[in-house]
Amino acid sequence: MTRLSKQLMGGAAVVLASLLLPGPGFAAGSDAARPAAEPAARDIRVQVVAETSATIGAPMAGRLTQFPLKDGERFTQGQVLARFFCAEKDGALGHARALLEGKRQVFSSKQKLHNLGSSSEVEFEVAQAEVQEAAADVQTAQAMVDSCVVAAPFAGRVSGIFTHNFQFVGTGAPLLEILSDKDLDLELIVPSLWLAWLKPGVPFNVAIDETGKTYSAKITRLSGKVDAVSRSIKIYGKIDNPAEALLPGMSGRALLAPPIETTAP
Repeated sequence: MTRLSKQLMGGAAVVLASLLLPGPGFAAGSDAARPAAEPAARDIRVQVVAETSATIGAPMAGRLTQFPLKDGERFTQGQVLARFFCAEKDGALGHARALLEGKRQVFSSKQKLHNLGSSSEVEFEVAQAEVQEAAADVQTAQAMVDSCVVAAPFAGRVSGIFTHNFQFVGTGAPLLEILSDKDLDLELIVPSLWLAWLKPGVPFNVAIDETGKTYSAKITRLSGKVDAVSRSIKIYGKIDNPAEALLPGMSGRALLAPPIETTAP
C-alpha cells in the first residue's frame, strides 16, 4: 500500500468516527437532555398599603375654629375632624325655620277655610306650595350648617396634616389625610406568566423589613390588566393576623412559589 493510500484511509476513518460519535448537543448528561426544572420560589418586593384612605377637603370656605387632631393620632367613626366658624349660617337656618313656621300657620288657616267652603281652591294650593317652598329652604340652610362640621367617615389614623386651626381655607382645600390602619393590604408586582398558577387564596409568607418579622398571608385579588411592556401584573394580598406594629408604607419580601404537582405512582 502506497503512502498516499494510507493517508486517504486514515482521513476516512476520522470522518466516519465523527459521524458515529454523539455530538455535544446529544451527549449524555447535557442540559438539552435533562427535563425542564420546576420554577423556583422567588422573592418579590411587597408594600403594605391601607385598604381605605382619603384626603379630606374643606366642604366650605371659612375659618377653622376646631382642628383637634395631629399627625399620627387615632380617631373613631363620626368624631369631629374639623369645625368652621358658622354663625352666619346658623342665623340663616333660624330665619328659614321661622319662615316655615309662619307658612304652616297660614296654610292651617287656609285649610280650615277651605274645608268650610270660605276659601278658594287656588288660595289653598298656593298656601300649601308656600309651605313646601319654606321647608326646602330649611333643608338647604340645614345642609349649609352641616357642612360646618367635618366628621370622620371611618375609624382610623391621621397620616397627614395640610392646615392649622384658626386658618382660613377655601372650598375644596385639603385639610388632612386619613387612613384605616386596621385594614391593610399587600401590593406586589409579579410576572404575568405566573397567572397560570397564581390565584386568589394562594398562601405565601411575607417578611417586613421594618419589623424584622415574617407573617403568613394569602392572595386576595388580581389586577384587571397586564402591563404589556413589562409583562407583569399587580396582585394584592392580606396578612392573616396583622400586628399593631404594621403601618402603611412598610415594605418587605414576599416568597411566592408555584404549587408542587404530584402524580400517582
